[in-house]
Amino acid sequence: MDYTATIETTASTVKAVQAIVDEMHIWWSQRVDKTDQQATIQFGNSHVTFAFDRPASGDQFSWTCTDAHMIIEDVGDYGEWRGTKLLWGVTPAATGCRVSLTHQGLSPALECHRVCVAGWGRYFEGSLKAHLDGGTPTPETN
Repeated sequence: MDYTATIETTASTVKAVQAIVDEMHIWWSQRVDKTDQQATIQFGNSHVTFAFDRPASGDQFSWTCTDAHMIIEDVGDYGEWRGTKLLWGVTPAATGCRVSLTHQGLSPALECHRVCVAGWGRYFEGSLKAHLDGGTPTPETN
């Protein structure tokens, strides 16, 4: 079963897509190296690289993980995200929009599952939502 969550925000769909694609450094990690084709996000001693499957236009887009080094509790280096996908959905709502994220392939069978689900709770459900609602986001700073 993949990780899936949805947040509701007062932001417009245009603002939400912009924040997801162009403002990762504000809500996910202050250490983002992004081009038009991909982004590498670093958090702690870990990093992941996502190839953008196509330009983010409209309300559905996806990214494929091409490289991952997840240092979990300084015990191991897990590349389990390689080949997984982030499936983003941004749809209008009465007072803003809904943003959904499915991390396709992030299943309970992965060693990093517990830590990674908690990470998505922090960065997607917490920090991105705060950023979109005009609050204070909490990106990774290490």
